[in-house]
Amino acid sequence: MALETDQVLGELKNRLASVNSQLTDLRINHTKLEGAIEVLQQIEDSKAEEAQDATKSESVVGESDGADGEPSEGSDSSDGNS
Repeated sequence: MALETDQVLGELKNRLASVNSQLTDLRINHTKLEGAIEVLQQIEDSKAEEAQDATKSESVVGESDGADGEPSEGSDSSDGNS
């Protein structure tokens, strides 16, 4: 009976070592996945902010063009040749 208990104990210790190794690998993978998700989320947020800023600046430019009564550059037809 003692021999069987020693064998079982040895097997359990081996399994525990294996599970601990797997846990370490899983923790490393978990950390890597979280990091990758965080970086990609920041990229997506940055894209959204840039698109929002571009939309805002386009609307501001569109509102200011010709708003003071003067034509914008390049469209001035009164250059003295008329």
